[in-house]
Amino acid sequence: MRLGDRTARALMTPRHEVQMLELESTSAEAVAAIRKVARPRMLVQSRESGEVVGIVTLADAFNVVSRREALDLKALVVDVPVVSDQADALAVMEVLQKSTHHIALVYDEYGHFEGIITTDDVLEAITGAVSSADADEPALVVRADGSLLVSGWMPADEFCDRLGLSRGLAGEYDTIAGLVLHQLDRMPVLGDTFAVEGYRFEVIDLDGLRIDKVLVSEA
Repeated sequence: MRLGDRTARALMTPRHEVQMLELESTSAEAVAAIRKVARPRMLVQSRESGEVVGIVTLADAFNVVSRREALDLKALVVDVPVVSDQADALAVMEVLQKSTHHIALVYDEYGHFEGIITTDDVLEAITGAVSSADADEPALVVRADGSLLVSGWMPADEFCDRLGLSRGLAGEYDTIAGLVLHQLDRMPVLGDTFAVEGYRFEVIDLDGLRIDKVLVSEA
């Protein structure tokens, strides 16, 4: 199945797996709840209406607590975009890329909150987890001409260390596929190339939008 055929519902974290803070919480209640949830982005729900009103970031909450001020969730909550549960993954990715916090709320056609979806959820579908079939393939093959055939799932830090490249080339991603996404700053297409730190990277094999193989050679 191509990534564009997958929906937000297929990639999201469903509602029953999402822990939420209550908007009307006292400072002490909010601090206790945040310590329990302890995620970078935490959903906030109104106790009165049951509606999800936005998110609070752990960083913002920590800043308030570190100043020994009362924690008021109403003052910290920020809006995040909403997507349909039937929106395709490519459309969702466009929304997430424009979102400051790279998270969106997923609703069905009846206006019911169904879950959340993040950039990481979509990127996981692109980069792919290491399957048993992947594990049987080498992460890196040195070709006769000296170029390197690299599997998308190869750990980026291991690859960068081997070539003496900066680990920061992959940004916050963990794999070579993630490194390519970070450098391109968009969805990949077959034949995409870029050069960095003396090496040329070319996307030579895709499974839908999942990056399977990258050819790396000296620029």
